[in-house]
Amino acid sequence: VVPGWAVRLVLVAALLPFLAAAVDLFARCRRRRIALAPAVRSLLSRFAFWLVLGGLFGGFWLLGAWPGSSSGRPLALETAAAGDWPALALGALGLLSALAWLLARERLLPRRPVVSSEELAGYTVALLALGVLALVVVTVNAYALAVLLPALHTWLWLPQAREGPAWNRMVLLAVGFFGPLLFLVSFATRYELGLDTPWYLLTLVSVGYVSPLAVLLLLAWAAPTAQLIALAAHRYAPFPARGEQGARGLLGRTVSALAARRQRAREPEVAEAS
Repeated sequence: VVPGWAVRLVLVAALLPFLAAAVDLFARCRRRRIALAPAVRSLLSRFAFWLVLGGLFGGFWLLGAWPGSSSGRPLALETAAAGDWPALALGALGLLSALAWLLARERLLPRRPVVSSEELAGYTVALLALGVLALVVVTVNAYALAVLLPALHTWLWLPQAREGPAWNRMVLLAVGFFGPLLFLVSFATRYELGLDTPWYLLTLVSVGYVSPLAVLLLLAWAAPTAQLIALAAHRYAPFPARGEQGARGLLGRTVSALAARRQRAREPEVAEAS
């Protein structure tokens, strides 16, 4: 029997090459004086969206839309709640999430050609964020690295493939999801949940079986993953600078347009009064 500390040591050792490569990529960007701040702001904007998504899920939980448990124990698999999807609540959550994404994506859409150095900055920031999150995961549960390592080592090749055929990047992205997909399939087959697996995993969050820290790490992991997907699809853009088109976002432009319209409507009244 292999002791647990040996397994954890192997997993951490497998993480080190990725960390070294990510730090080297960061150093190369610094030597070439590639600005990373717009890519960081783009990543933070994506993280903010996922935080909003988590907040919406928590809000529905407060309203009683999801199952709860004072003991923090998972729902029994044979109960109706384990496979009874609350379609109305999930639909409302999906609608609000889509609205939040429409508001967030305005600042993330490419409105001009993105140069190679900006794409490289986006990759660098996303990979560094994944590395930092992996280190946090080590302190929480080192065994979780077994799910994350395929993505880390595969997605490390994405910057090299950024100017190649699109299918190369899509294959690298797909291979990176092998770990989470294997976990889902294993969970579904072991407990015979089938297509109810995603809902049951959500109930593990709502009943408190999954800790808030684990949920926060999952949301944080989704942000750089989304940035890498946008980069691979050539739909990435650095966060716009102040004054650049799209910098104010959809909400800001809407408020400004309403204010300007109100100002124009008041101009005749001011002229008549004078």
